[in-house]
This record gives sequence, structure tokens and C-alpha cells, in this order.
Amino acid sequence: MTKVRFFQDANALDSLRNSDFDAVSAYGELVDNSIEAGAKNIHIRFFNTAADHGYQHIQRIAVGDDGSGMDAETLHRCLQVGWSTRFDKRDGIGRFGVGMTLAAIHECKRVEIYSKTPSNDWLWTYIDLDENRRGEQETIPDPVPARFPKEYEELLADNSGTLVIWSKYDRQSANATKLINDAIVWMGRTYRYFIWEDGVAITVDGELVKAIDPLYVRTEKTRFPNDPAAKEFPDIVFDWKVDEFDAPEGAPDESPVRIKMSLLPAFLRPTQGSGGAPEATKRYIHMNDGISILRNRREVFYGHVPYWRYVLRGQGWPRFEEKDRWWGCEVHFNAILDRAFTVKNIKRGADPSPHLKEVIKRQILPTRQYCLEQVDEVWSEIKQKNREKDSTPDDPLGRPDDHEDAERIAKHTPTDKSAIDSEKDFDKEADDFMKTKAKNYNEEQKTVLKALFASQPFTIMEDTWQGSQFVETNFLGGKAVLRYNMSHIFFEEVYDIIESLEDDECDAHQAAKNLKALLDLLIIAHSKGQARFPKDADLLAEDFVESLNANWGQYLRSYVRTWKKEIADDQS
Repeated sequence: MTKVRFFQDANALDSLRNSDFDAVSAYGELVDNSIEAGAKNIHIRFFNTAADHGYQHIQRIAVGDDGSGMDAETLHRCLQVGWSTRFDKRDGIGRFGVGMTLAAIHECKRVEIYSKTPSNDWLWTYIDLDENRRGEQETIPDPVPARFPKEYEELLADNSGTLVIWSKYDRQSANATKLINDAIVWMGRTYRYFIWEDGVAITVDGELVKAIDPLYVRTEKTRFPNDPAAKEFPDIVFDWKVDEFDAPEGAPDESPVRIKMSLLPAFLRPTQGSGGAPEATKRYIHMNDGISILRNRREVFYGHVPYWRYVLRGQGWPRFEEKDRWWGCEVHFNAILDRAFTVKNIKRGADPSPHLKEVIKRQILPTRQYCLEQVDEVWSEIKQKNREKDSTPDDPLGRPDDHEDAERIAKHTPTDKSAIDSEKDFDKEADDFMKTKAKNYNEEQKTVLKALFASQPFTIMEDTWQGSQFVETNFLGGKAVLRYNMSHIFFEEVYDIIESLEDDECDAHQAAKNLKALLDLLIIAHSKGQARFPKDADLLAEDFVESLNANWGQYLRSYVRTWKKEIADDQS
């Protein structure tokens, strides 16, 4: 019988051109090979045509390095699909033996390689898909001595190295200018650890690629080396079982997964919407969405984890929100866990197994929640300061005038006298309040504030502090001061709705519905806070009020968070 080969070469190569690569990840395969060859300097140059109605076409791409180079046998086989000197090894970047060729033919039809080891001269070979389809090239030509064209000299070292040239570029996916800019950003992030730790220097059209840290913890060799570092949290490390069907010989039963997390510096996140500000976009914070997954220090995934919302349903957050860009997360693993992370043979993408995804999400949830609270606190303080700026001009206290109507109504409504503090001395209690709760006021303002307290039964003040309490009641001997914690999620949501009503495009019906829901939750939380006290509880009145307010704020925060989550789920 006729022997049937595994592949019909021309047709198979055409099919393989439609792999999962995109342009920048295809370029990354060239960088991977250079790094594996020990290169410290990798130079990439794009040769483009003149702009055609603003669109630049790529003619060819050349990548040169100062690595160890390839001998004749290695050079001859390096373009063979499935062959690799590192096949199935897990201690470096490569493993599968398909990346170099699949990346090349994804973008172009002709690949030429010049290479030199320290002890040999320059050798050259190539593949050409057009020649293969015409039957003119059925095998990869034997490498022959050849000197590379002079125009590539500055891309290479004298002693050893490799030059790869892609031409007949027929699969260009975007304007050359965009592809080049995307490549610079992608490489700065993907190879950041090699730039930092191994001294690798990558240039694209003469521009040195700067490291990009999605954690914003390391600033060296970035575009902004003098930036303050983000707050880095202790690493989270857990062991994961190595798949027995994918384990290399001698592999351990388990391998560690390391999670690194950070909170970006406060100066970059002063207000809501700061992600689109110039200082943020220059640092690529507007792109800081999701999680970075790194395999042997090389990033293989960056973004929103697939099917994230279906993990820990009801216990986590359903999707990455705009606010999530203000914290960073890296997940590091060794290549022996490739199957657990579902790493593709082209190292583009990673999708942890469902169980592993659940563990990762559970591990990062507490830190993520802490980070969001810190972000909210800064934003609340800024909002409060802005509201104070908009206060009544002749008010020496700089208080927002939002509460004057309620204070006036309480003053003009006949009620019985307060019993809880009837034995307290107003002057002493007011002075104590000034020392502990009005530290930001000067002496003149404190005098005015004390007079205000004395003039009315209730005074409402706005402040921010950490914790679940959303209101604090201070009894001053017949007078009461209510301090609102403006960093509490309830006030944030209420004031966001109020501010949205000033927008012409605001959906007033939806805003009214949301306000009604928040008012209902306010009352429900109060009722739940009351229900925590047993019937026979023996508490002093002030202790009861303090505990009630704490319970009330805690339940209110939980209810509002659930309400927000349901809205997010409905929208997605």
C-alpha cells in the first residue's frame, strides 16, 4: 500500500498559518528564542513602505541578537515544525518546538535565518511558502556559508548571534505604527523580569524597550524610575499537584503557585475616573485590567481571567470593574504546571483549571477588598474636601450647607428633652468633642462650632474614617452632634446618585428607584442591628447607642454591597 505522510506539506502549512498567534505575540517568539540563546541585546527593526493614506505597510521585519548562535545541524532543523533542542523541557521559556515557525508563517511567507557560533562562520537557510506550494522547496535547504546584508550589521554582534528576517509580509493586521507601539508595550510587560534580573536589552527601531510592571512595585528600568513604589503585600504561596500525565521525568508531586499583589500609589488615584488621566495613561494604568500570569518569569497571560464570574458565585466579585485597576496581581508558576494552567503550545494565553481558578480567586479576595476600601477612602476624602469648597461662602466653618434644612426643622419642632445626657455638662462635653473630633479646626472655628452646637438640638457634620460605622452620635448635654462617615458605601452611593441628577442624561426614574432601595436598606439594616441585642441585655444607654450604630453600619455596608453586586450581575 502507498505510504501516507502525516502532512500534505503545502496545505498543512497554509492551515497552520491560522494559529492563535496575534502579531505582537508572534514577534515575541523571536525574542523568546534570543533569550533562550543567552542574548543580552535583542534588536528588532521594521521596514515599512511610505504611508498610503495614513496606513503604513510592513515590508519585512529583522531581529538580530548577540546570543550563542546555532551550529549547522541546529540551524538546519530550527524551522522544522515540532523540532526543538528544548522539546518538553520545563526550565526555560520554550518547550513545544512549534513557536518559531508558526509565529513566522502566521505573519509572512518567507523566513531567512543567519546564525553564527563563536567557533564557526555565518551560515544561512530559509523557507518560502510560495516555493513550497510550487514544488520548488520540499525540504529545508542545507545551511550554507553566507554573510548577511550590510543593512543589518548594527543589529548583530561580531562574535556570535542570530539574524531572523521575515519578508513577503502578507498578514498585516493593523497599521504598522500601531503594531510597533503595541509591540513595545507588550514586550516591556512580557519580558519585565528578564529586563530587571537578567540584563536583557530589547530595542524596537532603535528605541529601548522599558519594563512595565503591572504591580507598579518596581520602578527601575521603567519610563518613570523616580515614581514612589506601590504598596506590596506579602506573597501568597500554595502548592499545586503536578498532573501525572504531563509531568516530566523527575518532577515533584507538587509545585508552588505564587501570588503577588499590590496597591498602586495614592497620587495616581486621587479621584474616581483617574484611570484616564494623563499621568495614568502614560504609565498604562488605563490598561491595568485583570491579572498577569507568568510562566517561568515570562508573562503568558494578561487581562480578565476567562469565566471568572462563574467562580465562587455569590462570594466574590462577578467581573473586573474600573476600580480594580488600582491594585495589581501576578500569578507565578513553574512550567511543570502547564496543564493546570492550560498553557497553549504557542505560550499565548493561560486559563487555570476550574478548581485552580477557584483557589486563586479565594486567595486574592481579602487583599482585593482591602485595596478597594483604601481607594474608596481616598476618593471619599477628596469628595468631602470638594464639597467643603462648594460650601456657603460666608460660613467660617466651611461646612456643606446640605444639612441646614434638617437642622432647622429639628430646631423648630417641639420635642421632649434628651434624657440620655441630661446630667452632662454641655461646656465640658463640647470642649472634649473639640479636642478629639474637631482637630482640623482652628481655635476661632472651634469657638464658632461650639456656639453652633449650643444654638440647635442637632448638628450634622461630615467626616471620613475607617470602619463599618456610618454614623456616630455624640451627646453633649442636651445637644447632639451626628458625624456622618462619608467613606461608608451607603453615603458614597447616595451622593453619587444625587450628583448624577445634575447630569442632563441621567435616568431620573432609575435614580429614584435606587434611592428608594437605599432608604429601604437603611431601615432594614437598622432593624437587623436592633435584633442583635437579646431581650435581657443589660446595657447603659450610651453603650447601647454605640453598639447599635456599629451593628447598623456593618449590616448596611453588607446590604449595599449585595445590592451593588446584583446590579452588576444584571448589567453583565
